[in-house]
Amino acid sequence: MDYRKYHFSKKELMVCFLKTFGICMVIAYLCYRSVFAMILFPLLFWVLLKKERQQKLNQRKERLSLEFKETMQAVAGALTAGYSIENALKEAQKEIHQLYGETSYMEEELAQINAKIELNQPLEQLLMDFSNRSGLEDVESFCQVFAFAKRGGGDFVKIIKTTVDQISDKLDIKREIATMIASRKLEQKIMQAVPVFILFYLDLTSPEFLQVLYHNLFGIFMMTVCLLLYVAAMLLAEKIINISV
Repeated sequence: MDYRKYHFSKKELMVCFLKTFGICMVIAYLCYRSVFAMILFPLLFWVLLKKERQQKLNQRKERLSLEFKETMQAVAGALTAGYSIENALKEAQKEIHQLYGETSYMEEELAQINAKIELNQPLEQLLMDFSNRSGLEDVESFCQVFAFAKRGGGDFVKIIKTTVDQISDKLDIKREIATMIASRKLEQKIMQAVPVFILFYLDLTSPEFLQVLYHNLFGIFMMTVCLLLYVAAMLLAEKIINISV
């Protein structure tokens, strides 16, 4: 599996399609009172697909990073117990299978690596192939150092323990950041919904108040400007709360 790419299932595409359709209907009604606003559908559908794909990739990478840390801990434990690196990987596969089951990314990767080791394929080459597909900086750095240590006779236990410590520290920082900004993310979602609810409220209680904004060039221009400012504010808010480590 190439963890840098994501392919949507038919169900996910349908969900995104319905979500886009709903958003376009809201925009067409609240901003323009015209079905012609549905011409935004293709552009909005593409934007949502791109956003959903990035979210799925981020979730996959977070899960892979956590499983990789657990794998390295299992490998380090087996090496400390006197196993060779090849046998340590087999023991790690058993532990990861017990922790995460057959749906685990690392269980599948370890199964493939162990099977190819039985066919006398070089371990360094297998690890480098995995690092290229992972898209994770920690995995790439570890595999490069591991390949160098393998050729030069380095201390595998120390290398793996250092890798585990680095990944653990990074994951701890990510959890702390996520905890601190969780309330801000909720506030962001509420603030995004407030303008929509205000327009719905005005439309229900004082529909004549908004009539001047529809079916005339001035109103279309003003609503378009407001819509663009609203989208810009959403993008800016997301950029502020998305902190990468």
